Amino acid sequence: LQEDYPRVRDVLLSLSDDYVRSTNEDARKGGAVALAACAIGLKKADEREWDVLECRDLILASVVHACQDHSQRVRYYATESLFNVTKVIPSLAVQHFFILFEILRSLYADVDLDVRSGAELLDKKLKEVIVVAINSGSFSADACIPVFARFVYMRHKATKQLTLTWLREFSEKLIGAPILEFLHLFLGGIFAMVADPNPTIRQLAIEFLQSVLPKLLVNNQDFEDADAQQKIDFDKILQSLVLTMEHPDPFVRKVAMYWMSRIVQAHMSQAFPSSGTKGAEGTDETMGVESIRGESGIDISFSSGGRTPRSTRHLTAASISVRNALPHVLPGILLSIGDTHQARSKDSFLPDHTTHSLAEQANLCLQDAVRRDGHAFIPHLGGFIVALREELDSPGGLIARNPPSVERRPYRMDVKPDGSGIESTGWFRSSDGVEERDKALILSRLCALQWVVVLYEHVVPDSLKSEYASEFIDCIIYQLVDQPPGIIIVKSFEVLAKITNPAEGEVSLFSPILSPEYDDSLDAAIPSNHNPMDDENTNFALGILEPSRRKLLSRDREVFASIVDLHSKHQKLLLDLSKVIELMCTLQPPEFVFVSFANELDNFVLDRMKKRKKVLESPETDTLGVKQELAAFAKDLAFVSNFAQQLVIVFFAAPETEDFRELLKDSIGFKDDTIRDERRSRLFHILLHTFSHNIVAAVTFSLWGSAFLTASTFLQHIDPIDVSLMFYLELDQLIDLIERPLFRHLHLRMLDCEDDPCTEGSGAMLFRTLKSILMLLPQSTSYMILKDRLLSVARFRQSAVALHGLSKRVDDGSQTDVFVKRVVQVRNLHCDAKWRNIRAESLEEPCRHISGDQKLTTAQHRREWLGYADEQDEIDTKERIKRDFLGHSSQTAEMVGVYEEFQDTNPASSSQFIVDVAPTDDPPDIENENACDTCLKSNSTKGLIQQFERMNSGERDRRKPQWQEYWTGHQ
Repeated sequence: LQEDYPRVRDVLLSLSDDYVRSTNEDARKGGAVALAACAIGLKKADEREWDVLECRDLILASVVHACQDHSQRVRYYATESLFNVTKVIPSLAVQHFFILFEILRSLYADVDLDVRSGAELLDKKLKEVIVVAINSGSFSADACIPVFARFVYMRHKATKQLTLTWLREFSEKLIGAPILEFLHLFLGGIFAMVADPNPTIRQLAIEFLQSVLPKLLVNNQDFEDADAQQKIDFDKILQSLVLTMEHPDPFVRKVAMYWMSRIVQAHMSQAFPSSGTKGAEGTDETMGVESIRGESGIDISFSSGGRTPRSTRHLTAASISVRNALPHVLPGILLSIGDTHQARSKDSFLPDHTTHSLAEQANLCLQDAVRRDGHAFIPHLGGFIVALREELDSPGGLIARNPPSVERRPYRMDVKPDGSGIESTGWFRSSDGVEERDKALILSRLCALQWVVVLYEHVVPDSLKSEYASEFIDCIIYQLVDQPPGIIIVKSFEVLAKITNPAEGEVSLFSPILSPEYDDSLDAAIPSNHNPMDDENTNFALGILEPSRRKLLSRDREVFASIVDLHSKHQKLLLDLSKVIELMCTLQPPEFVFVSFANELDNFVLDRMKKRKKVLESPETDTLGVKQELAAFAKDLAFVSNFAQQLVIVFFAAPETEDFRELLKDSIGFKDDTIRDERRSRLFHILLHTFSHNIVAAVTFSLWGSAFLTASTFLQHIDPIDVSLMFYLELDQLIDLIERPLFRHLHLRMLDCEDDPCTEGSGAMLFRTLKSILMLLPQSTSYMILKDRLLSVARFRQSAVALHGLSKRVDDGSQTDVFVKRVVQVRNLHCDAKWRNIRAESLEEPCRHISGDQKLTTAQHRREWLGYADEQDEIDTKERIKRDFLGHSSQTAEMVGVYEEFQDTNPASSSQFIVDVAPTDDPPDIENENACDTCLKSNSTKGLIQQFERMNSGERDRRKPQWQEYWTGHQ
């Protein structure tokens, strides 16, 4: 039969058709064994012959068919035959590896124990054959990767176990570890096996990960290096680890974080081992960070900004690859640093470590690398910003994806928060505790905020610091909507204070007063106070700060504008606004904080006024749109009023503003001609400009600055619409504040007697202001308190004489006149908005005109609707109707007046009343032209007056028994 391959082929076809595919089980077993014998016979045949290849393929196809037989014994003998075929003809196994691996996978999961035992022997032999082929170069490991990448994510237990054994075999015995190049394709599936309920699979997965990790820590070549024998794509590996950190099982997250920590520490420590001087010139070319070539081909150089000298670096392709992947590592650290799950005693892998501790190690290593050579990470700054924004913009942060767990329990594959779904293998976290969630949020959010500062100080170039700060201002401030823990709020504003502080030499909004050449002398130009909210007046007022405190100012007011915008949209946050302002005053000068808020509130009102004007004047706006805009504008003004009230509360109550209070105390009433007093006065003017939106706040602030004439004057112009329940409550608080030691100096100020009582700080004006407040108060406890204090000094002051005509002595254009006009203007704006809103809620057509007295317009419309020509016509008509209704008789008028005033008069008292008013001998003067004078002089009118006086004096009540006596007598 030597080289008689056609006859051999006929024999193989007979074995395949007549035996392997026979209905007789014994025949199928014999056919499988015979095919293995034929393979042994063809062992030494020339593989270059086409007939030999055809015969070998026929043998393999028949044996593979027998391995799928329904009989367990046939499958066992077929497995044994396949083992022999693989052993004697290894090239055949290499050529048809994918078919053999698929059959091996089915035999590995066979229900029969003998078949599974035979499959294990076949698996061992096939591994030997493939490993030898790959090491010899006759087969490529790249061809096996798609098979492993597919089967590693399957849910079948035997398939996962088989795939793990093959991956471990390739990792340990292949020369050069070529599988590491494709590790990222199946790394996620292997980490998922760490949480498998089957202990064998878990153990195999951990062993594989432990065997592969040391090979990643050596100085491997970069994936993009075509000449390297061992290429690893660390970027994709680290991305796969970050995705694994969202796994439901905390133990899986712990193992993934261990991998990331080891990789980062190994390669970052090698790249930045210690601080030192600048390395060789060739090092910068390897780093590729000294000069960054943009898309246009232009070199963009960045200034160092005073950073620390670059460290002595030992760069490798692996360290560069890891460094380039650090923007993908940061989300993983933020995910894991808040993972507080404690390791179980039965976990053999790192029992003394937690995910949190491992994440902290990696985080410290990364931050040290960034601090040592920050501008090496400039090309990756965009990736860092995206990762940090994702953490700060999310309501619960990135850690919200991983609710903390207390104990691992079996979960369902379509994992849901409640654990429902189709049952499958795996683990599920089982804790929804609020305390654990808050702790996790605090840790991850604090880490993100710390990274914002580290990047700002060591990576961001000076030319980009302003844009970098703008990326984080809104997302940091808008955390307040979710009401985070207090430690996050404190850290957030500390970060904002640092990233908004201008670098040395950077141009900012307050550069004039930050310049060393700024003139603080008396000869400095004093800007006009026509518009106290412009930048020139603001810088002049803030020039009162010491040079060391000026360095704490921000480059602009973007933070304050964002806070105003946030609270205008979420006004429930106003309840905690005072705490925020107090915190900001500890980080920056209170003068700057209050002035910045005053400017931004003024800008907010101006923008809303422009928007209202545009809507009202637009012909396309319908009536409903006008009403909605008027209501929204009134709501915004109420918000500004509440915001100003919170500022005043902090100003007078917070210990952080004590020096600021002392600075503005008596800043108007006792002002000298020095430049410092002029700055104090301008600072007072800026704040009063905003405090005017709340009338009680303006009064309180004016009393503190001794602007008594201002307060007294604008209280005379108060609009009735401003007088409301909240106004009375705020006045009660003001009276309580005046009685406190904080305003004790005002108590003695009322006793001062000045030569000119019309000045701002005079005691006469103070007394007059308090009297005005007293007249506005209803009779209550506060009324009595203030009344008693004023009565105690009333005789001394002789106020009725001393203050006569003082309201007319405010000169036009004076400082008092400017203050009063501003307060009156703002109050008119508020009252106009309230009145327009009231009209918008009625059935009347809302007025679209911005200017004009709305109350007068409403009265005119009412007169026109009733048919009156003008106001005088309405008055004359009413008088004529009254005369026609009452008649011309004085006695009729008297009787009508009697019954209008005393409707409860009983018959007895009526008869008595008639007797009292009986006519006397003196007749009335009928010839008098004035009917009213005649009525008053008549005896009947005198009788009415006497009766009315007796009723007021209680004579009738004394004659009538009290209701207690009445019921006692009847009982």
